[in-house]
Amino acid sequence: MESFILAMAFSSFSRLSENLIYRLGGDKYRSFIHIYLSWSKIVGEILASQSHPVKVENGVLFVAVQNNTWMQELILIKDDIIAKYKSIYEEEIADIVFLISSPKRKCKRRK
Repeated sequence: MESFILAMAFSSFSRLSENLIYRLGGDKYRSFIHIYLSWSKIVGEILASQSHPVKVENGVLFVAVQNNTWMQELILIKDDIIAKYKSIYEEEIADIVFLISSPKRKCKRRK
């Protein structure tokens, strides 16, 4: 019973934080927020761990990818990504541009 209550608390917190993100982003960033929050649902956990949406500009989604191998995987399913996004949010993405991105650097602590 406790785990059920805890799960409910986290799910309502998750919805609350998601609503806050949409309110802060407004209509201008709504499509980017849609894509960013649902990226792993759209492309799957493995591809999402190797890529992330960067921006949406004039209907074009820009996605940063770890390396050429993962970029090729995403290019092969680009039409599926566009179709899946459209089926979930009923919004159009005209195209997707994939960019190679260096891995995020970890900050070193100063002593």
